Amino acid sequence: MVVLVLGMSLILGVFCLQASAHDMWLNMRHYTSDAGKPAYLTIGYGHYFAGPGGEFMPQEYLDKVYIIGPDGRKLKLKPKNEVEYQSKKSLTKAGTYLVVASKKGGFSTKTTEGYKKGRSKKGLKNVISCSYSEKYAKAIVNIGNGSGNVFSKTLGHKLEIVPLEDPSNLREGDYMPIKVTFEGEPLRAPVVATYAGFSTEKGAFAYATKTNKEGIAKVKIIKSGIWLVIVKHKVPYPDQAKCDMISCSSALTFEVK
Repeated sequence: MVVLVLGMSLILGVFCLQASAHDMWLNMRHYTSDAGKPAYLTIGYGHYFAGPGGEFMPQEYLDKVYIIGPDGRKLKLKPKNEVEYQSKKSLTKAGTYLVVASKKGGFSTKTTEGYKKGRSKKGLKNVISCSYSEKYAKAIVNIGNGSGNVFSKTLGHKLEIVPLEDPSNLREGDYMPIKVTFEGEPLRAPVVATYAGFSTEKGAFAYATKTNKEGIAKVKIIKSGIWLVIVKHKVPYPDQAKCDMISCSSALTFEVK
């Protein structure tokens, strides 16, 4: 109960201004698998995390989606249907893989007549506020026994969660250490996390913490299963006549047995 109360109070404080913003994360069909099989995933896009299912990010919103193999090479993904993606080739090499996605950046301006998606403040009347959104997501997958440190590879995202431990080494009750950076520098920021099946309520998370001055935070794995970690950060938009804020979010999904 203490963890839940702490998490909910922090979430209300951090996300009250972003209540209408969708989060984006990766749902892997399998986080652990034998070698020789393709990877399958969907891109979650909504307000709650209950595991695979629910809302999905439309493909036209997607900027990039790919896999980094244990040897550091990029592997291509392709749409399997309207909501699912699969690797073009089977994952034949045992080890740890990092799945990566980013959403196309875009404006959303609130006016007295409602939201104007894809529009900055310029040319609009009765503007209340404007936000330029960027979203990033990662997932950690282990093939075979899993090995290597590609999971901790820094990719240069504007807002990035860098895992500092392979989740295959963790068990219930352990901590998952992460580092959060903004434009390459350590960021002090709130961190929220939850596991699949915890709740279907909007904005409900199982755990909350924050990073220190080095950008490091530890998420306690209070239950085994599939976990989602989310960090959000806002900064003023460079041209205030065009938009007010840049709103970034970053997500990490992984499984702890």
